[in-house]
Amino acid sequence: MSLDKVTVAKRYSKALFELLASNDQLDAAYEDLKQLRKVFLDNPQLGSALTDSSLVLAKREALVKPLLDSTDGTIHNLVQMVYDYGRMDAMVEIIDQFEKLYDEHNQTVYADVTTAVALNDAQLDAIKSGYAKRVGAKQVVLTSKVDTSIIGGVIIRSAGTILDGSIKTKIHRLRQTLLV
Repeated sequence: MSLDKVTVAKRYSKALFELLASNDQLDAAYEDLKQLRKVFLDNPQLGSALTDSSLVLAKREALVKPLLDSTDGTIHNLVQMVYDYGRMDAMVEIIDQFEKLYDEHNQTVYADVTTAVALNDAQLDAIKSGYAKRVGAKQVVLTSKVDTSIIGGVIIRSAGTILDGSIKTKIHRLRQTLLV
């Protein structure tokens, strides 16, 4: 029975995270993993090529060699192990799962902010700081977008939670209240 990529990614990333945390190497390794993920995202067929048993072993080894040469320590060992076990097609998912653990450890939260007009840096910083306090995060990474249909106010979406303080929603609620 073969495990799905998400299950594999969670197992590998958890083990990697625990090992790196115990050796106080999280930050440096995270930077290496982001570079490794970029290689896989820039070359979308790389993971499947390195996992494809129909590809001659020498060609697969030639493809993995630059990855091994560009990494060292624990990340080098991770690449070698994932390659040896034929799971290179799950490398991006492994790194994504590691990033979730890393962000949780560092109390980093990602949020999408929607407003009716573009916000300046001071306004974005105020939203970051207020949201960080609300959710107990040390850092909030915002992605901002403008949607004039909300009329005014702010909508924040993060980790499946929506905080909707838009005028459009307030008008809609008022309308529903009046129609009842």
